[in-house]
Amino acid sequence: MDFAAGPPSRWVVTLRSGATVELAADGFTEHDGHALFSVLANATSEEQEQVQVLGWSVAAPAVLVLVAKVPMVEVAKIEGGEPWSSTRADAEPQGT
Repeated sequence: MDFAAGPPSRWVVTLRSGATVELAADGFTEHDGHALFSVLANATSEEQEQVQVLGWSVAAPAVLVLVAKVPMVEVAKIEGGEPWSSTRADAEPQGT
């Protein structure tokens, strides 16, 4: 499986508890009271069986893969959508 839209962006979700979660995703949408973070990936049918697919692209084998599902009632703020920093400390997403 590889990223169909290039490297994902960095998102920071601040929870009402004060905790923060860093995610790597192409974007997010709100659906049924949840923030759904996803990436567009090229995946074989075998790989698709290992993840939750949210949607299919016209340009097969690209699929929209769920990265994280966060209840909106727990979310205080969502920031991001920018590329990951090129500094060593931020070069690799943590906790995804």
